Amino acid sequence: MFMRGYLFLSLGILSLLSGQVSAADPSAWLPKEVNAVVRINSADLFQTPLAKKEGWVKKSTESFIEQESFIPPGTNQIVVGAELDLSDNLIARRKYSILVPDAGMSLEKLSPWLPGGIETLAGKKSAQFGNDGYVVDAGDGCWLTTSSASRQLMSRWLKNGPMPGGAHLSSYLRSALKTSPNSAQVVMAIDLQDNFSAGPILDELKNTGWFSNDFSAKNASEILESIHGATLSFTVGTERTGSIVIDFGRDATSLKPIIEKLVAGVMSRLGASSDDIDGWKWTIKEGKVTGAGSVSPGGIRQVLSLMDPPSITHAISASAAPAEATPEDKMAKTTLKYCKSVQVLLDDLRSTLNKSKDNQALYFERYGRKVDDLPKLNVDPAMLDFGLRISSSLRYQGQTERMHKINAGTRKEQTYSSYASNAYYGNVGPYNSGWNSYSSVEGPAVIGAEENQASKAVRFSEWKQIEDGLVAIRRAMTEKYKIEF
Repeated sequence: MFMRGYLFLSLGILSLLSGQVSAADPSAWLPKEVNAVVRINSADLFQTPLAKKEGWVKKSTESFIEQESFIPPGTNQIVVGAELDLSDNLIARRKYSILVPDAGMSLEKLSPWLPGGIETLAGKKSAQFGNDGYVVDAGDGCWLTTSSASRQLMSRWLKNGPMPGGAHLSSYLRSALKTSPNSAQVVMAIDLQDNFSAGPILDELKNTGWFSNDFSAKNASEILESIHGATLSFTVGTERTGSIVIDFGRDATSLKPIIEKLVAGVMSRLGASSDDIDGWKWTIKEGKVTGAGSVSPGGIRQVLSLMDPPSITHAISASAAPAEATPEDKMAKTTLKYCKSVQVLLDDLRSTLNKSKDNQALYFERYGRKVDDLPKLNVDPAMLDFGLRISSSLRYQGQTERMHKINAGTRKEQTYSSYASNAYYGNVGPYNSGWNSYSSVEGPAVIGAEENQASKAVRFSEWKQIEDGLVAIRRAMTEKYKIEF
């Protein structure tokens, strides 16, 4: 199912809504610090032939076993803005989400699913959800929400107010959200301007083996330094298709011989590589590099994992069992859903790690957060403890991955210093030279292999414990609730 966990509606509540679409501009509420955005036109999405054929609305009502998060019923559009750290970590320092609900939707109608009820914040109706999330009705057709916030942050966000047309955003993000080529139901744009320097890029390119001479590598590095941003669009009709446009500040035609390798490298750096993109067709026209092709549900999910579209409340989905269900039945169902969600995330992570050899620490950390963010209301405590152990293990593996890379770099520097010292004092000669000398100096390849092997040993041990724990918890839950986990 397309974008599992991102676009779920509840038919029971949907019947209360009027079907009118608000003309609110959610981008006006995005803070100026935002350098990445995702826009989802969910109202259009659920009217597509593929959505009707595959019964997405029905599936979203009957089960959210594969959910990671969801938006409330009657939401026509959702915009997510993030202030991304554009280093290798690509961590969102803060995420801001704006929902455009149907004109007939109100927080009061959702209040039975909001444990804290309706309150007032800066003169606006608001509610808490999940562990520390807030949603506020801004009063102009938009709801402001974050999954991790404080009353103070939400109050100041409200007081800053909207900026008509999103005029405070970068020109790149405004263009990505509003230009006609990006009328797709799902658009993600990242502003990369002024983030890269030609020097470090050139050093990386020289090590790739892609170029016949240094001049070609230098030219490519200068083009890459001029990058303005990348916009990914996903369109659903009778099938799923996607496109990406990478904008540069200068003519990029000379990148044509290496464009497929380069795009794969850029997407990997963004932590959003996908096998789907590897098969796309690419063209270059002046300063634009464009690619397009078919997309799988998993490919979309992987690309959007950089900025998970948020939920209005995890509590709604976790507590939406039929009224006649007993407390034990309710816990059995929500615990099963939680268990299946964990399995889906682990399967996704395995697939991602097999496909990408770079930034694996980033993926471990990202999926650890995904497990932490799963709905917890009415989930068996033993299952929640198991989920916590998994997320802790994934973060530990990510930390281990980073530490071994740091150790490898440190050892190589020490090795080089020792090698240089031997050469200076005459210990390296025709019969005792290079990394194959009989001195105690270790070669870079040996160091890399040793650190990589140590990292693999940790990963093997941790995944074995995860698998053994999954078998044990499923058996325990099956025996307790008399349903198959």
